[in-house]
Amino acid sequence: MAFFRGIFRQAYLSRYTVIMSGIPVFFIGASGHIGAAVLQALHAAHPELPIRALVRQQEDVDHLDSLYQGSVASVLGTLEDVGIVAEEAARAQLVINCAPDFALPLPTLLPSLSSNPHPQTFLLQTSGAARIWPPPSGLTPHPKIWSDLTDLSSLPTDTTHAAQDITVSTYPGINTAIISPTFVIGKSPSVRHKHPIIFPDLMHVTRQQGQAFVVEQGKNLTTFVDTEELAGLYVLLVGDALRCIRGEKQVDKNIWGEKGYFFAGGWEVSMREFIVDWLLPVLEGNETSKTWLRNQEGKGVKELGLGEVVGSILGRFEGQEGEAWSRHIAEGFGTSMRIRGDRGRRYLGWEPTGRVKLEEAVEAVVRYFEEREKSITEL
Repeated sequence: MAFFRGIFRQAYLSRYTVIMSGIPVFFIGASGHIGAAVLQALHAAHPELPIRALVRQQEDVDHLDSLYQGSVASVLGTLEDVGIVAEEAARAQLVINCAPDFALPLPTLLPSLSSNPHPQTFLLQTSGAARIWPPPSGLTPHPKIWSDLTDLSSLPTDTTHAAQDITVSTYPGINTAIISPTFVIGKSPSVRHKHPIIFPDLMHVTRQQGQAFVVEQGKNLTTFVDTEELAGLYVLLVGDALRCIRGEKQVDKNIWGEKGYFFAGGWEVSMREFIVDWLLPVLEGNETSKTWLRNQEGKGVKELGLGEVVGSILGRFEGQEGEAWSRHIAEGFGTSMRIRGDRGRRYLGWEPTGRVKLEEAVEAVVRYFEEREKSITEL
């Protein structure tokens, strides 16, 4: 009997060592625009990590299998499958969420992660800079610039993302960090979301007007971040978590916990400057998108009221319940989103260069509209 107990104990310890050496990761949102970029950057930096990625469709499973040759395991399901979420969180030592925070089943995820047998668990949560949006106004830039070092105690508590942020950052027993991106632009390796989430709406209004546009006068100042540089911040945070798990450093309360809030922005320009100096030259250089600018020649940008933009975006949904989304996106085009990612720079050495690959993002939206219109024609 002692002989068999020794065999079982040895097998258990061997399995436990494999799990610990691999540091199991549960990844949520791997098929999204941000999530696909983060997963790619993370796998490149840490190919040894055993990552299990929650995906909704078999198409996503096939894409991940092809891209990562089996080194990323797919878990087929949705965030509504709370049993799957609970099971995966209960075995993970690090959870990375790149899905919309309002869809995340926090009452299931957080207890499962905090009570699992790993001595230390970590959660990277994706939020958004809508947490600090002032009322939209393209007539003047808002004077407030939010710092994730000096302004955490004064962040609004009744805005988009606030409830989820507070729940995550104060949950006991988990080392949490929240990444709050600004206006995300740039390419993504996602199979279905290669373009930034706001680009189809931006292009739809442009096509409808036959001209580039701004809300009111477009003087609102906004901080932008490239998708790949945003992914780099996640990789730095994962690297810090891994060092803590491996006992190479203590958990830094300036990085994890209630202070672990990271604004992610690369550079700041007015929306008018972004449209005229950055986006418009790319649209004019693309064979398809330049045909959308039928009213553009010599006319600059068109100044639209917020209600006009909301109505135009709502028309893209073709009867779907999109009013709240339309207003949210339209307000994003017209609000000032001014932040400084001081915490990432100070504690992680994150230094976004301000580069942007708009050509690939525009090309992805062009293909999106072409495929969408082809499918409608074929019905």
